[in-house]
Amino acid sequence: MAREIDAIKLGLVSVIRPKNVTDRPALEHRMDPLSEVFGSMRIQEAIYTRLETTSPWGFHYPGDTVPRIRFGLMVGGSALLKFKNERQAISLSAGDVFIFILSDEPFTLMDHPRSPVADYRELRKLEVDCVIHYGGGGAPTTLVSGSFRMSAFEAPLIATILPRYLHLRLDQNRSHAFQSVLDLLAAETAQPGIASSRLISCLYESLFVYAIRAYANSSAAPPKGWLAAMSDKHLSKAIQAMHSGFDRSWSVESLAREARMSRSAFALKFRTVLGQTPLEYLTRWRMHKAGDMIRSNNMSFSEVASAIGYGSEGSFSRVFRREMGVAPREYRRKCALLPGAATLRFSGCGF
Repeated sequence: MAREIDAIKLGLVSVIRPKNVTDRPALEHRMDPLSEVFGSMRIQEAIYTRLETTSPWGFHYPGDTVPRIRFGLMVGGSALLKFKNERQAISLSAGDVFIFILSDEPFTLMDHPRSPVADYRELRKLEVDCVIHYGGGGAPTTLVSGSFRMSAFEAPLIATILPRYLHLRLDQNRSHAFQSVLDLLAAETAQPGIASSRLISCLYESLFVYAIRAYANSSAAPPKGWLAAMSDKHLSKAIQAMHSGFDRSWSVESLAREARMSRSAFALKFRTVLGQTPLEYLTRWRMHKAGDMIRSNNMSFSEVASAIGYGSEGSFSRVFRREMGVAPREYRRKCALLPGAATLRFSGCGF
């Protein structure tokens, strides 16, 4: 080995760098894009209610003035979920989970189509320690419902990659970890203890991510969209590369190599599944990251531009204004006027 080093120093042996090899570590860590998107999720105003009902029962929820992520866990019994503009009710059984994703749509929940339906605002008057007892004294049904609001900066991204409603049945190959979270949530709302509010907030986050993961791996997931791309063994590699190296000078050719596809096949499949070109996706992700940097750090705009792969502040500002609707300086000013955008608050009871 010493002789080889001496030979290199004397120029007797040429050192040829293999093509496409960089100074990056061979085992570069890449964050899962799903973890990156939902890992930065900031829960705000988390609330929960446990409904202990007996048949006949029913209530109508008028919807939200501010879109929230709202979910229900059927602990026991059964119910029918009806949307205003849908003719067919959705049947819910014990163990099922339903989630409304940033939807302000009203709905009705009942045990039977002919059961009397109360206004949920009237039921809230019966609430004691986050528990509502209601119904006609017949067969029991227990429902844990909860919701939380997201940061105004993260909500648009979540809304574009997820459907407005999810229904996950107990029989859909639910993982042990997912079921454990649901069991913990049911137990914690049944017998709250020390720091229950904080624990329930954490369980909300886990439930949401597990639900998205289960949906993405189910037959109910659509063949197009972000989750479909993340479930594709080729496209997911390119998206992962863009997320982990958004500051790099990507081209369609280099992204196709990451996806292990030809350039033309990759470009066509990416646009078909995601509805945009690979470089359009990259630009939007860069602007999302830039917005996060502008909100969270004291970085200058030139530093932000450099961090996301732009050679000048001017070119970055033009693209940011085009994608975000405002210039970086105005964006920072508006963000500063939104109080508590990154804080976590647990408000206690409520549907």
